[in-house]
Order: sequence, then C-alpha cells, then structure tokens
Amino acid sequence: MGTQDVKKYFTPKWEEFSSHGELEDVLEASLASAIRASAMQMKVLGEFRTRMQEQRKLVAQASRADKEHQQAMEGLKAALESVRTAYEQMEADLKEFDSNLLNLTKQLDNANAAQKVAAEALEAANKEKRAVAGRGQVSRRGDLGSEKRVGQQEVLTALRSDHPKFDVKALEARFPPPNVEGEEDS
Repeated sequence: MGTQDVKKYFTPKWEEFSSHGELEDVLEASLASAIRASAMQMKVLGEFRTRMQEQRKLVAQASRADKEHQQAMEGLKAALESVRTAYEQMEADLKEFDSNLLNLTKQLDNANAAQKVAAEALEAANKEKRAVAGRGQVSRRGDLGSEKRVGQQEVLTALRSDHPKFDVKALEARFPPPNVEGEEDS
C-alpha cells in the first residue's frame, strides 16, 4: 500500500472521528477513565489492606485463644493429677483403716474371749468357794487359792481347745498354775 492508499483509508476515519469530538475531549475522557480506574484500584487496595489487618487481628486472637486453651489444658492436667494423687492417698488411707479395723476387731474378739474366761473363772472360783464353805472345810487360805488356780487352769485349757486362734499367753501370765505341794502361797 502506498501513501495515497493510507490517506484514502484513514481520511474518512479521521473526519468521522473529529466530527464526534476533539482530541482533547478524548484525552480528557481517557484521563477521567484512568482516574476512575485508579480510584477503584485504591479503593480495592484499601479494602484489601483492611481485610488483611482484620485477618491479622483474627490470627492474633486465635493465637491468644490457643495459648489460653493450652494453659487451661495444663491446669486441668495438673488438677487431674492432683485428684488422682488424692484418690490414691485416700485408697491407701482406706486400706490402712481397714487393717486397723481388722486389728481392733481381733483385739475386741480377744477381749471378749478373755472376759468370758475371766467370768467363767470367777464363777468357778465362787462355786468352789461356796462348795468349800458349805462343807466347812476351809482350813487355810492357801488351800482355797490352790483350788481357785486349778479352776482357772481348767478354764484356760478349755479356752485353748474351744478357741485355738485365741492368744492365751497373757491370761496364763495373769493366772499362773497352782503351786506344787510343799510351796507356800504368797
């Protein structure tokens, strides 16, 4: 294409364009459009910055909440450990209490058996005393004491056979066997 052809082609286009407005109007319109686009970009950028700040705040809040949650969990773990330790101590105390209760029950059973033996021994001694007094044979105090001791030994023997778990050593020490003949009663 030659210059003439270019002029032919662009001349009607230029005339048509200039009839619609001046170049300044076009530049003004382009500039106004560019300003609007730039303003829109600034607005979008401002919104983006605002959202980024909000997101940073939310991340910081989430981080604080996570730290608080971790601290609360550590507190709960410590409290749970404390409760578990207290429970184990209570279990140990309960076992010790049960052991003490069992010992006290055995002691009570022994005391009841000893009281029964003492009552039986007293009854036997009183019976013997009445029998001797009734016969009029109370010659000396030593004879009565010797008979009383024989009765006590019979009760201790019966206690050993009837209650094999009962510890009669304390009763044997309290109620010794009668003196052998020829020994004086003190």
